[in-house]
Amino acid sequence: MNNGYDPNGRSQNGYDQSFMGGYDPNANNPYQANGYQSNGYQDNSVSQGYRPYEGGTYGNPNQNYNSYAQQPQNGYNAPMQNAYTQNTGYAANTAAGTGTMTLADYSKKIFLWMGAGLAVTFFVALGLMLYLTSGTELDLYLKFSNMLPVFYGGIVVELVLAFVLGLFVKKMPYGVSLGMFLVYSVVSGVTFTPILCVYDAGSAIFAFAAAAVLFITFAVYGIVTKRDLSKLGPILAIGLIVLILFSLIGIVVHMSWASILIALLGIAIFIGLTAYDAQKIKANYNTYAGDDEMLKRTSVNMALQLYLDFVNIFIYILKLVGKRR
Repeated sequence: MNNGYDPNGRSQNGYDQSFMGGYDPNANNPYQANGYQSNGYQDNSVSQGYRPYEGGTYGNPNQNYNSYAQQPQNGYNAPMQNAYTQNTGYAANTAAGTGTMTLADYSKKIFLWMGAGLAVTFFVALGLMLYLTSGTELDLYLKFSNMLPVFYGGIVVELVLAFVLGLFVKKMPYGVSLGMFLVYSVVSGVTFTPILCVYDAGSAIFAFAAAAVLFITFAVYGIVTKRDLSKLGPILAIGLIVLILFSLIGIVVHMSWASILIALLGIAIFIGLTAYDAQKIKANYNTYAGDDEMLKRTSVNMALQLYLDFVNIFIYILKLVGKRR
């Protein structure tokens, strides 16, 4: 090869016959076959001159060159970036924790888990009731006596689980809080069994149907009303304290009018809490909109609150109109 400048003068003429690439000022094409030409920057259609970019200082600028600058293979391209974000939706979900859960999805999740908890409680309580009531009265007495520690222990577990879920549900992983809610439903079924054993099946069915009607009515009211029900919170909290005190007094003082008053007060308080908690669904969604993980966590706590509202409405209706065995 007669081109390729050798600065060390390793041949007599100043040119190294073995040098296959580099800048040759005497060549028609300054970039040789084994030089820069192999990296894709040079266009084969260029016959003469140095032309690093399309429309360079040498060559024919009107020629249609297939250059790197004209057809970029890498790097940032604004139109293609926009197309990517439109096709993939990446731009809408770049922040951590963002999501697309709607208010309807959030509400469905809450009522779904509430219904699942009620179903678990019902089947556990029904199974234990059938076990306890099978056999003679003596068998019932012995079985019930043996189950008393379980019943009282279940009440303690319920209180602990409700306390933990109420305070720490926003910090727990969604799966953990949901598991705790399902455990609560199982334990509630155990502690609910003595109540079902006291009343006959017809009374329990009537009380359940009445509780369902009241619950649905006031839950819908809480969702659709434009009235701010948050002001009822302190009033309902005081009502709960009064209800607990009256219930404790009713245990000591056995009077028929006291049990009726307690039952009516309990129904009034918990249908009020149903409307209040149902309205909180929208408030929670507005607070955590866009953060699916936080919405899922708070949905467990909301499901627990509505679950408790329904169960207590059922219990107080059963106490008011239920027929004992």
